[in-house]
Amino acid sequence: MKTVFYSITVVMILVSSGYSAEVEDYLQVLRGQGQQPAEFVREQLIQHDLLILDDGLHAAVEPFEFITDYLRQYPHSVDVLFLEVIPINVQADIDSFMHSEVRDTMLLAPVFQEDFRYGWPYETYLDLFCAVWEINHESDADIRIVGVNQPIYWEGLHTREDYNTFQKSLIGRDYFMYKTILGHMNGFESGLNGLFMTNTRHAYKCIRDSGGDIYWNSGTFFHQWHPGQTFSIRFHNMSLNVKAEKNMENASMEGMDRLVYEWIRLDDGRWDQAFEQNANQPVAVPFEGNGFGETAYTGNHSADALPRQTQYDAYDALIFLKPLEETRFSAHTKFYYTDAFKKELKHRVRVMHGHDLERFLIQNNVETVTGYVEKLSEYRPETPNPLVE
Repeated sequence: MKTVFYSITVVMILVSSGYSAEVEDYLQVLRGQGQQPAEFVREQLIQHDLLILDDGLHAAVEPFEFITDYLRQYPHSVDVLFLEVIPINVQADIDSFMHSEVRDTMLLAPVFQEDFRYGWPYETYLDLFCAVWEINHESDADIRIVGVNQPIYWEGLHTREDYNTFQKSLIGRDYFMYKTILGHMNGFESGLNGLFMTNTRHAYKCIRDSGGDIYWNSGTFFHQWHPGQTFSIRFHNMSLNVKAEKNMENASMEGMDRLVYEWIRLDDGRWDQAFEQNANQPVAVPFEGNGFGETAYTGNHSADALPRQTQYDAYDALIFLKPLEETRFSAHTKFYYTDAFKKELKHRVRVMHGHDLERFLIQNNVETVTGYVEKLSEYRPETPNPLVE
């Protein structure tokens, strides 16, 4: 009788804790194949020329903390750090900062000002630039930071129609970034090692649409045309699940207003349960031949993706750093909001919203464009990840 009671009690505990066979499978993978993340990255850089790192969310803090810690630990393992969001026309400003004897962050102001909207706000990027400057100046390392994004020449844009035309020019953006990186890597012929910090839609290896055609992006160009020389890693975070796309005029540059979507935990949260049962230890896990990699693909192309694709079709590996409940969104730095830049921002607002300016100002609870720019220039502190339920 005691044995029966014990068995029932155990079952009740397991059920109430969310335990399942699938979670146990993931847990066994973590215990059998999981590695310390920094050591895993170092190992992959020995085997591959370029690691493509999906930050999960541009605003996420943890991937940038990890990269700066990694570079401090292994400063000679990386020659070039490529940044998706920084355009190529500010490279001279980046180099000026990196070679300056004094860490003068105002030299980076043009780097953060040259953006498709109102400047690049995330303080994590400023911290990254400063960390690499310190590493280079405190050691004999010579890590170069390179922007690979297409430039936008705001002085040539005067109307919303001009801006929409520019957005259409971004159809080749992934190929542009691929070719820019490949050029700096000398076609993988010079023995250089690089990291490419990017966002999800540029990191996929090879996701196909419902007709079987490839969704080409920067990661896909590398994976298809330079097999074995790149390795794609996702930092664990909430996952975008796109349900449908909408046709609309004057969409934002980010394009989220064109999507019907939700933010989800992969495999209904079983990944997170496995991480929790693994004591939430930071871990890197390869995707090939295990349940993590065999998990159904969910992401930017979910609305029209070929069935039965998996996470391994999208990435080679995952890095888990901490529970999603503990993840954070970056503070918004505004050191680059000079008087001259505020004047330029008024021009940008009128280009993007001049066709419907009154409604735009009302929606943002301001009376004038100047008031909106002043609102933009306010520092915003770091916050808990708002996408986590």
